[in-house]
Amino acid sequence: MEIRLLNGSDARSYQQVRLSALKNKPEAFGSTFERETAFPLEFVASRLKPGEDQFVLGAFQDGGSLAGIVTFKREESPKMRYRGNVFAM
Repeated sequence: MEIRLLNGSDARSYQQVRLSALKNKPEAFGSTFERETAFPLEFVASRLKPGEDQFVLGAFQDGGSLAGIVTFKREESPKMRYRGNVFAM
């Protein structure tokens, strides 16, 4: 298994994994399957752009398919910027 930062070129695979998770475990997410099926691929790619305060990691199986995702976001408050949160694992 390989774990690496995702970027815009991973958008299609990311969207497939996320939609599958939203469909199968909707209670685990703040969004909905119906809402996210309407997102164009360009929007999904923009969500994957790594930055100083957030990034998305992907776990890839030996065959190269994306098996899992996790998002990290840093706290926004200046006093709390040393902390971050993990989402959508």
